Amino acid sequence: MTVSYQHLFLGYEIRDTVTHESGVGEWPHLSAVTVYIENGHDQDLTITIRGNKERTVMGSVELVSAFTVSAGTAVSYTLTPETTGWLPYIYVTAKAATAPTKGEINVTIITIEKEA
Repeated sequence: MTVSYQHLFLGYEIRDTVTHESGVGEWPHLSAVTVYIENGHDQDLTITIRGNKERTVMGSVELVSAFTVSAGTAVSYTLTPETTGWLPYIYVTAKAATAPTKGEINVTIITIEKEA
């Protein structure tokens, strides 16, 4: 099996309370993907996982309802076509209710491909 990683946020610092959009990643196959989120900030973040039919954030839809990632913690969400539906492109949004003063966020899409 081959494990692939796509970084949507990598060392991204949030210092305000506006919504930040990550880069857009690919969900290449009709199989599960895991979104691994590390919140290294000193404040909690509200995260949404969104999908789209095109490689853009415009016109996207919510795949996973908003959830909180506490300061200094990491969580993972596994998406499958059966539970979230499937769209070829995904990204996340991150928002702090109180502006962080230090730290960063990392968000990675992890996929596993079976060997032929």
